[in-house]
Amino acid sequence: MGTPDNPLKVGVGIKIDQITGVDQQSENYGAVVVLRFEWTDPELAFDAASLGRDFRVFEPPAFVKYAAELDVVTPAFVIHNQQSNRWIHESAVAVRHDGHVTFVEKSSLTLQAPHFNFRKYPFDTQEFHFEVVSVFPSQFVHYHSLDEYSGLGDMLGEEEWILGNARALTSTTTGLSGNESDRVELVFEGTRHLTYYTIRIFLPMLVLITVGWALFFLDEYRKRIEIAGGNLLVFVAFNWAISADLPKLGYLTFLDFILQCMFLMTGTIIVFSVMLRKLKTSGREETARKLDNYAIKWIYPLGYAAIIGYAVFAFLMTS
Repeated sequence: MGTPDNPLKVGVGIKIDQITGVDQQSENYGAVVVLRFEWTDPELAFDAASLGRDFRVFEPPAFVKYAAELDVVTPAFVIHNQQSNRWIHESAVAVRHDGHVTFVEKSSLTLQAPHFNFRKYPFDTQEFHFEVVSVFPSQFVHYHSLDEYSGLGDMLGEEEWILGNARALTSTTTGLSGNESDRVELVFEGTRHLTYYTIRIFLPMLVLITVGWALFFLDEYRKRIEIAGGNLLVFVAFNWAISADLPKLGYLTFLDFILQCMFLMTGTIIVFSVMLRKLKTSGREETARKLDNYAIKWIYPLGYAAIIGYAVFAFLMTS
């Protein structure tokens, strides 16, 4: 075990082979990961000639028992943002004759993702973390990253997200002991496949906006009201479908803002059409036609242009 004057130096590698799922509502994700720890402790050295080989291989429980018999403490760790049981697929410890130890474990688990921020949804970039923290204070065990054994696999099995920009970071945090402990975390980013949202959401929204504009060309105001009322029901369905994918947020997302404005605009069309019909039936048809013409040329198209422009500036162009 290390001392304050000579802490045990432990290399940590985090390689994510698979992403088993991303749960946006619960703000967590599942992963299959390979963890690798390397360190050298002279107390674990042995005579390779008498043993007949350079390495001794243990299962982790057997290694802990072997180290305890030599009065050696192993550098234990915790996964800081772990939310579920860690199901270990395979694990092994190899000890070289000079006391160099390599511990490798492949496991699956669910991890918290508290850094999710959906304000720019669906144009958001989300940050995923996998944090390994030493049980012992930094003055006894010092972590450094094994970059060659860290990163993302080539076949993650995740279709909804485009994942990349993986990097291993080293820092300190408050550990189980209550003191500062070393931490190595694998951080990577995910963006969405925008083709899906273009086809499933933005294209239908564009059609609905066009239909709303086309309503102004109907001379029969009662028909306008009926069609606009149908559009309102479609917006309600859109709202439910989108809210099913996200947690109950305390702030508006980009898509929320656009949808709510479209909902209000459609409601305004209904009220406006009722007002025009009232003017027509009261004998002021010429005034109704002038207001209708003004809405077709200016209010409706410029209103949507202003809404989209504000949304892009307020949600996408600001952090």
